[in-house]
Amino acid sequence: MSESNHLNDEPRDLDLSSLTFDEFAAFFFARQVVPDDEQYAYFLTDLHGETYFESVPSSPEFLVNHLTKLFTQFGQIASKYTLAQVDQGVWGIWGENLRLYEFLFGPPVPLTSRLDCLRSMYHVYSDYVSKLEREPDPEIESGFYMWWDLILHGFWNSSRPRIVGTWRGDASKVDAESRVLLDVLFETLTRILAIPSWASQQSALHGLGHLHHPQVHDAVQQFIDTNPPGFSLKWLEQCRDCNVM
Repeated sequence: MSESNHLNDEPRDLDLSSLTFDEFAAFFFARQVVPDDEQYAYFLTDLHGETYFESVPSSPEFLVNHLTKLFTQFGQIASKYTLAQVDQGVWGIWGENLRLYEFLFGPPVPLTSRLDCLRSMYHVYSDYVSKLEREPDPEIESGFYMWWDLILHGFWNSSRPRIVGTWRGDASKVDAESRVLLDVLFETLTRILAIPSWASQQSALHGLGHLHHPQVHDAVQQFIDTNPPGFSLKWLEQCRDCNVM
């Protein structure tokens, strides 16, 4: 085989921003469900079996706009697939391989587009999770429970200052743009917390427990004071104090 032919056989980069929106949604959800230990590399293979080297979007803004549309229409789109397929797709979006959350917290995507994307995540819970016939089991369908954990890992481990040697973010030390992002994250999580759905509230509380926003304590304490027992008080207090696991 000639050298040029050999080079043509090497894996190319995956450009998710080059897909149409329908192709983008199908890329994550229209797949057979595979064991957890196979999922890491699963989303560097497309639906035709072609394998890519890594994910590099030619247009990060277009990619974020795809995510915003997907989350806004999540109830309609995800209902076409099984819960297992959707959960697997969520891990594909936010998991360690693709890490699409990285495009939410810095250039070159305009801040307004990133904020729209964060706000659109409310619909994942209001239009899908809360409408499911049964609550997702976080031991099995863990993507919705871990959604905010994964995103906030990206936020606090980007270029923003944090307390060295811990996972605890320090809101007083972030720059002005980061504070806007942090406020919108808090806004979105508290909206989800108000949804009358145990699984949605569990996910929101878990997210608030990793947010390190100065208003988390009062928001979670109000939830504790005004809602009947549905969660362990110890766990709620960990969420309130931002030391949840």
